Amino acid sequence: MSPDQEKRLESAGLASGSGRDKQRKRFAAVCFRVLLLQLALTSVLALALMFKDFVTAYSAFIGGLLYLLPTGWFSLRVLIKNKARSPREILANIYMSETGKVLLAVALFSLVFMLIEPLNAAALFVTYILLQVTGWYLQLKLNHRFLKL
Repeated sequence: MSPDQEKRLESAGLASGSGRDKQRKRFAAVCFRVLLLQLALTSVLALALMFKDFVTAYSAFIGGLLYLLPTGWFSLRVLIKNKARSPREILANIYMSETGKVLLAVALFSLVFMLIEPLNAAALFVTYILLQVTGWYLQLKLNHRFLKL
């Protein structure tokens, strides 16, 4: 394998050895920081909405948790508990983790709408969408590798 091919594999996170582990740890740290910032944003938003209405505040907080729990589970499975070595195994793990994330989100949304009454659906969905957008933005901002594309 040529040095150029090894460099491409390493930049994609598919190289063998400590280079891949270092890159995975660095990416896991970025994802962890993004999740912490989103949790802080959710908490501040819920505290600010306490002055408006308590139902709106806890609905916004629940909307944040509905985003953070499946995303955190996905990050944990892909970045920490991933023992895959080949590109095929890595891709299969990502697909399975994403499927589990979507199923977990659907189950949590179902439980929230069945069990929590009263609920401000607008605050819940706005917070969920806000965290989705901030997640994209923070990952682009914190991981400068994507800015070079």
